[in-house]
Amino acid sequence: MTLLKSENGGWEFYTNGRVNAFFSWAKGQGLPRPPFTAAGQPAYGYPEGVGGTGFGDSESASDPVLDPTETMKIGYTQGEIDTMRIRSGFVGNVLGFGLRRPFEGTMKASAYISIWSVVESFGRRKYYVNNPDVREGWLKLEGPWGSFLGGKALTLFNRGAGEADFLYLHGYGLGYPGSIGVSGPAAGLIGFGILGPTFSAGLVYASPPIAGIQLSAGIYDPAQLTGSRFERTKAVRPEFELTVDEPLGDLGKVHLYFNGTMQKLYVSQQPDAVVTNGAGTFGGSETAKGIGYGGRVEVGPAHLAAGGHRGLGLGLDFALQPSPQTYNGISQLRDSDGYYVIGQVSVGKFDINAGFGRTRIKPLELDLVAATDSDYPAFSIIHTQTGYAGAVVFHPMDWLHFDVDVMHADFKWTLGDRQRITFVNAGTTLTW
Repeated sequence: MTLLKSENGGWEFYTNGRVNAFFSWAKGQGLPRPPFTAAGQPAYGYPEGVGGTGFGDSESASDPVLDPTETMKIGYTQGEIDTMRIRSGFVGNVLGFGLRRPFEGTMKASAYISIWSVVESFGRRKYYVNNPDVREGWLKLEGPWGSFLGGKALTLFNRGAGEADFLYLHGYGLGYPGSIGVSGPAAGLIGFGILGPTFSAGLVYASPPIAGIQLSAGIYDPAQLTGSRFERTKAVRPEFELTVDEPLGDLGKVHLYFNGTMQKLYVSQQPDAVVTNGAGTFGGSETAKGIGYGGRVEVGPAHLAAGGHRGLGLGLDFALQPSPQTYNGISQLRDSDGYYVIGQVSVGKFDINAGFGRTRIKPLELDLVAATDSDYPAFSIIHTQTGYAGAVVFHPMDWLHFDVDVMHADFKWTLGDRQRITFVNAGTTLTW
């Protein structure tokens, strides 16, 4: 929406954005609980307290478990979750402002800032302030030679997967809320076959499209694995994306993508290389890395997207996520992968969407070794997260959107623990 435009065809000041609100109902199993030994103690634990990940924690209605003498509470049963919230969707409330102008004939300059917020309170504490988040802020120069972008914008790694979720499934919905108490935005299908791109400070060059082929390459502010031994970095993080766009005449189009990232990590306050002496072993480094691949095709009213990712030290939700699902107790990086399929049929003013995705964390050798005097390893870790999603979206106007979406999540741990929970969401989005 243009707000101001100079008479001589110079600067144009515009705005875009959205506001939404959703009813969200979560119902299903609570976090799993380990079996008990003959002595009445939990047979094993989880990397992040009870449950490790999954959905909920104190939210389940659970019965207490007593010790063998029935005189002391030692835990709770898995229980059930049944809770509702009013919250923001997959994309929160966004207010964007931009400037753009042509110059030197075929050249163009632009700048953009977007401010994000959500409607729900953190931890359902109504006295908490919902602080705005300046999610984007970048400048861009474009010409026959390609384009250059500098600032905070969406990263290149696995960008195609996030776009597929937005375009064909949760762009006007909610999907997986991520947690009950923490404020959003929601996750859509991220964490279930999709490793989400993030907003990060970077410098990115994109080549001009040649026969529909375009290469983008960027360097980003480095990211360390907070909570692990590798909390030190030196070099910026390189990322790339190769895309292919092919029109299908009047029928539709095809978009393919392949991208990657890597980050060198070093042990905090220790030497770069491993040093061994009489006092022990010190220092060292690891390299987190990953690739993403996939594409989407549109043929008339039918739209289909599919893809996947794999890598080392990536995590469940986004690359280099500080989490025991990214590294173990001695900071060995975990291998992970995921894949997704999303489909959409647009009929008049209605979109009918469906999606499936699964992320897998591969156990390390130490994860499967039984603890001393036990038949079990010390911890059970998340092994797979599987999501089944569907949505119906009604667009009575091009600026007004009504959504009803459902998602079923299935979490499995390495020692057989399991949690299944369903989310029902309904809401309205206004865009401009």
